[in-house]
Amino acid sequence: MSQKRSWRIYGTHVYHAFWRLWNLRKIPSPSLLQEQPLPQSVSHTMEADVQPVDDGIPNPYLSGTGFQELTPEEDLTRPGPSSRARSNSTSSKSSSSSSSSSSSSTSSSHLVRLNRNTLAINNRPIATVIAKRNQAGTIEEEKRGKHGKQYKISSDIIKGIKNHIDSIPRIESHYVRQQTTREFIDGGKNLTDLYTDYQTQCLSDGIEAAKIHTYRKVFNDDYNIGFHTPKKDQCELCISFKNAIDKTIELQNRYDQHQLEKELCRQEKSNDKTMVKENYIVACYDLQAVLPLPKGDVSTLYYKCKLNVCNFTISELAKDYCDCFVWSEVEALRGANEIATCVWKYLTKMASEINDNNLRITFYSDNCCGQQKNKFMFCMYLYALSVLKIKSITHKYLISGHTQNENDSVHSVIEKAVKKCLRSGPLYTPDQYVTIIRTARKKGNPYNVTEMCYSDFVDIKNLTEICGAQFSKNTEGGTVKMSDIKIMKFEKHQDFNHVGIYYKTSYSDTDFKEIQFRNNRSSRTRTSTDLQDFQLKPLYQSRLKLSDRKNSDLKSLINSNIIPQSYALSYYNSILF
Repeated sequence: MSQKRSWRIYGTHVYHAFWRLWNLRKIPSPSLLQEQPLPQSVSHTMEADVQPVDDGIPNPYLSGTGFQELTPEEDLTRPGPSSRARSNSTSSKSSSSSSSSSSSSTSSSHLVRLNRNTLAINNRPIATVIAKRNQAGTIEEEKRGKHGKQYKISSDIIKGIKNHIDSIPRIESHYVRQQTTREFIDGGKNLTDLYTDYQTQCLSDGIEAAKIHTYRKVFNDDYNIGFHTPKKDQCELCISFKNAIDKTIELQNRYDQHQLEKELCRQEKSNDKTMVKENYIVACYDLQAVLPLPKGDVSTLYYKCKLNVCNFTISELAKDYCDCFVWSEVEALRGANEIATCVWKYLTKMASEINDNNLRITFYSDNCCGQQKNKFMFCMYLYALSVLKIKSITHKYLISGHTQNENDSVHSVIEKAVKKCLRSGPLYTPDQYVTIIRTARKKGNPYNVTEMCYSDFVDIKNLTEICGAQFSKNTEGGTVKMSDIKIMKFEKHQDFNHVGIYYKTSYSDTDFKEIQFRNNRSSRTRTSTDLQDFQLKPLYQSRLKLSDRKNSDLKSLINSNIIPQSYALSYYNSILF
């Protein structure tokens, strides 16, 4: 007999065995098995072919003395069959009359065994289910875990965990602090390191410490804290488009336009690089993430508020030149006035060095409205054109999420230099950062560092009040949305007596639109002559005061000699109160 034929016969026998099983046990048959009654010839064949298998396995659905069926309850509670039916112990007549009952019971036994082996269980789970059935045939409700005697963590332990987490100083996120509620802490430690410090603190205080899984649960569930500052180069639109399930036509169009602007912006910057010459400067600027002081590997420093140092960099494209403006938080903040002051000082220096009335300058920067894309910066550009030998100033804003700012490489070089210097000891004062920045670059021109004092910063907002400038309407009567602007251009007219303000809302635009520069105090257009008589006023009259917690933490570092007394006498005593 061929193998194919033997498998066909075997399949037929299995099919009819299951058919008889369902019908003899009076169980509703599945749709696939709801067939017409078997022909009599097939029935005789099955009666002859399907015999009880004497494999030595007791049949749980046959009694010990007869062939009557047992219920599942009787099967699971009985110790086992006392005897088994043998094929040679009955006459041919009795064998013929009991063939159907015997085969169905054997098939039932095999089916139960098949199910138990498939689920890898014994009779106990089945007996439990049967014992817990109610009159409706359903099982009673699960009671595991509902006894109310679970171990509960003490509220004092939870409070101790929260006090430890609250003691970690937060770091203000860079550029996107108004776009997220997430807090950030120094990435020098991970969650395991924090738990180790928590254990040490509990040991020194003589109190019980929680397990690490409890500490992790409180940290993740009760706080919204990250170990790294958010990446400002992450594009919200691209992420939204990538994660969208149903990409609508509107979303697709926005994404396509966004990608087009990205490519056009990069091409624009590449073209500007090739046009650089003596009287045409292309530069980009950016504010580096805060540099904390003191900075070192001492574990105590991680849980103390530190003095922040700011570094604003302006890099000239295609000239291998970079200016850095450095100040600490006791000298100034880092808002629109401070950024505009640094750019003003750069413009003053370049106008003096080049000394050309046709000097043109193009800036590239991020789309941060709070620092460089605002009317305060625009008024500073107007003032610079009025009093300096500059023909035009153009500001081009990089596409959010795809900036490719050259200052990122400058900041990376500085960060690597800081890490290298930390191998020889901690950093305590801003002067040490200044030295590191000046020597960070090993090839090419070193970075030019300007140390900023509180008296160096000027009040640009006061200049805006004098100008009374409004940038909300164009000469065609249309509304100007600051968020849509891609390029701003400030240019002196041929008579050098009037400044025009122009803008583009797309890098694909061929022509500029002109902004109607209105003065709130009068209806006439303000000219450069009106601004020449204005004198910029100092922004600060003295150093700024530190917060109470930061002042207290720095004092504790001095008292514990973590900050050496030499640095305390030479610097910290002059800024603490």
